[in-house]
Amino acid sequence: MKHLNFIVEGSSEEAFVKDVLEPHFRSINVYVSARKIRTGWDRLNNKPAKGGLLKYIQFRNDVLRWIKSDRANPIFWYTSMIDLYAFPKDDLSPYSDAIKSINDPYQKIDALESAIAQNIDHPRFIPYVQLHEFEAFLLVDPDRLILMYPDQQSGINRLKRNIGNKDPEKINESEHSAPSKRIIKYLPDYENQKAQVGPLVAEDIGLSELRRKCPHFNAWITRLEELGN
Repeated sequence: MKHLNFIVEGSSEEAFVKDVLEPHFRSINVYVSARKIRTGWDRLNNKPAKGGLLKYIQFRNDVLRWIKSDRANPIFWYTSMIDLYAFPKDDLSPYSDAIKSINDPYQKIDALESAIAQNIDHPRFIPYVQLHEFEAFLLVDPDRLILMYPDQQSGINRLKRNIGNKDPEKINESEHSAPSKRIIKYLPDYENQKAQVGPLVAEDIGLSELRRKCPHFNAWITRLEELGN
């Protein structure tokens, strides 16, 4: 049995991996584990601080830390689930100006993932960067938001008109028009409920529909499924 370890950006991704992806991969004999990126030390609670991604080196160090802890055991594979939205652009980040200038989102994300793979430089690490953030999943079927907001049909309808026929993965990464910003505009309560609401709605939409509407996500899942062969 292969072991697939996910380094994730935050609580939404962690819950999604555990509740949606873990059962799927277990069915093909791939054991899944997930943990949030270690970003420093929480002095108040005297424990590692986890979640969020402000500097690329935090992500890189945590991936390499996990790989090292497994002592090169070939049954362990590694992947990531981090957002393109607000991806670190510091001097140590592989998100170069050349990659940023690519207009086509699918070409851009392929180039960034290739750069991350080269930077981590480990044969069993498969990077994944979400186009453009986790909330793209919710825009696959915004009507499912009624599950958590039963009195907000009007807001959901306005959200649907706002996104129109746009492909969920192509909804951009602007601070005003990223997927989460659009949801918050019409459903303000979502801003403080992301970690709870997002994974539940994505799970309700279902892995099959997410894969059908999100080709980059589907390509990643398809590649990971090969570990079960």
